[in-house]
Amino acid sequence: MVTVKRVEAGNYVVSDGRMIVKNGNSWYILKEGGGHDFGPVTTLSAAKEYVQTGISSVGQHNPGSAYGKRQSKKEFNAYLASEAKQGNYGPIILYTVIIAFFVILLTYIQTKK
Repeated sequence: MVTVKRVEAGNYVVSDGRMIVKNGNSWYILKEGGGHDFGPVTTLSAAKEYVQTGISSVGQHNPGSAYGKRQSKKEFNAYLASEAKQGNYGPIILYTVIIAFFVILLTYIQTKK
């Protein structure tokens, strides 16, 4: 099991050599050599969860606020990326198919007007 230790505000070291750093409002997991491993994630706890379990869960945010909408979108994109990194491309494929369907549907509706 990996452990996370605080070095300074916005900078954490993981026992396996990775680092968790804050950049703006997002957290990034960096590889031992400084390369990008994963991110952005919305909270430090989500970053810690990712380094410990290898997955990024989607939390609950207030969709009525602009901040909540941004955070939900960041977490959703982080979830898609973590699933793809583990070899599970199903969520990304499904999301792409749904978006393509709506684009085709809207295009069809526009041409019928």
